[in-house]
Amino acid sequence: MTATALLVALALVAAATAGAGPQAPSAQVASPPPPSSTQAAPAYGLPAPGEDFRLSLDEAVKRALENNADIAVSRYDPEVSEQNVVGAKGSYDPYLFATLNHNSTDTKGTNVFAGGTTVNTKTDVWNFGVGQYLPTGATFSLAFNNNRQDTNNQFTLYNPVYTSTIQFRLTQPLLKNFGTDYTRYQLKLAKKNREMSDVQFRQAILNTVAGVKGYYYDLIYAFDNLEAARANLGLAKKLLDENEIRVKVGTMAPLDVVTAQSEVASRAVDVITAENALAQAQDNLKEAIFPQNDPAMWSIRIMPIDRPGADPVPVNIEAAVRNALENRTDIVNARKSIENYNLTVTYYKNQFLPQLDLVASYGGSGAGGTQLVRDGLGGPVISTVPGGYGDALGEAFGFDFPSWAIGANISYSIPNRTAKAQAASARLSRDQALASLRRLELQVAAEVRTAGRAVDSGFKTVESTKAARVLADQSLDAEQKKFEAGMSTNYLVTQKQRDLALARVNELVAISNYHKSLVNFQRTQEAGLSTAGTVTLLSAASSSAQGAQALRSAAAAAATQ
Repeated sequence: MTATALLVALALVAAATAGAGPQAPSAQVASPPPPSSTQAAPAYGLPAPGEDFRLSLDEAVKRALENNADIAVSRYDPEVSEQNVVGAKGSYDPYLFATLNHNSTDTKGTNVFAGGTTVNTKTDVWNFGVGQYLPTGATFSLAFNNNRQDTNNQFTLYNPVYTSTIQFRLTQPLLKNFGTDYTRYQLKLAKKNREMSDVQFRQAILNTVAGVKGYYYDLIYAFDNLEAARANLGLAKKLLDENEIRVKVGTMAPLDVVTAQSEVASRAVDVITAENALAQAQDNLKEAIFPQNDPAMWSIRIMPIDRPGADPVPVNIEAAVRNALENRTDIVNARKSIENYNLTVTYYKNQFLPQLDLVASYGGSGAGGTQLVRDGLGGPVISTVPGGYGDALGEAFGFDFPSWAIGANISYSIPNRTAKAQAASARLSRDQALASLRRLELQVAAEVRTAGRAVDSGFKTVESTKAARVLADQSLDAEQKKFEAGMSTNYLVTQKQRDLALARVNELVAISNYHKSLVNFQRTQEAGLSTAGTVTLLSAASSSAQGAQALRSAAAAAATQ
């Protein structure tokens, strides 16, 4: 009697649980209370509290592209890569340099030609220039140097004296660092990494879209699964009511009522499990399409308004494989990675060459100041000829006293083991990347073929489970009529109900998996798999607690007969 009372209590709980109607779960995960009238209206275009958020598949994808947190994070990567390119180009920015100096020096005269007992020389220096690293690997500089010297030396002919020079200088590598050098190598790498970052961002978008579609189909399945669970509970309760009437009129043993009560309790558990699965499906989709944590977002209920039919879709696996091998993001990035390795090989191969630099310069100099006319060598100043800084500038910029030079600098490390090792390591890394690409192409082709076959088998499974569900429905109806005519047993009717329950779950699982297999087939041709793009197929025996419970209930009932 204790077991019977417990089963009856469970049945009453199940009946109370199922009384909310077939359109919405009667129990969900606790959500924050609705905002009061004084709170701000919900953001992101959400409905008012208590209203359903009707959402189409296209709208879900659009919201994910605008709001998804993974995309928001990934969106920064291309911008960071672009700044890396800008930073690498900064090596070619011209730079200014200058030297400003003033000094005074006293020198003791130690011979007759020292210019005095104590010679004081004051010097002012102001040098300016500009330099730039050129894209050819050359270094160019323009220097403008000036100084002013004031002294009491008895032999000086100008005091103060100004000197100015202007010089152009160019150093161009001819072997090592010609064609490529570290700066150009880093710039090319930065540009290639920017391209790879763009591809990775596209991959994040494609995977997010695939994930959102999968969550949307999961939500559709969760609603349908809950409705099926409640319908199955309704059948069990109907049988229980009929059995209780038969017991009262004496046409059935009380033990058959206990069996029906046990079935009602099992179906009630299925409803609770389906409600929890629906709440989880709601949260998964919300997390994918909303930008941040918001109580208003968690409190709403999303209602999917698209109900795509399970129509056959032609699949060309060979064309899909070709498309994936040409355009898929991980393949594209693998090829770009090999291009990076090629750049590295080229750079280190160049670094193995001798350092041979062409050096050339051209310039002019000038001098000016007050000329001193002395009475003999080292004699007193008898007159002066005015002059100054302008004379020095005129001679320097007029190239009145030009100077030029051309030559070469050469150096080479023997036996240059560092460069040899770096070049060999770069070649090995490139060969490894090529091998990895071949492996990836094989994996991608296999993945696309598997996904294509999943579409074909998925549609066939939909057709088969649909036929099985129709037959299970007909079989239950026939068994129910035989039971009413006294030609069947309570156990057989219960068994047919369980068969119909499992058939309904199998059909819903097959439809959901078929739609998700289409999403996955498209994803395999466009993007490499990441966590955001994972499309998980359902399993009636493992992922569906309702189906598993139906199997366990059938086995338990069979064991008691």
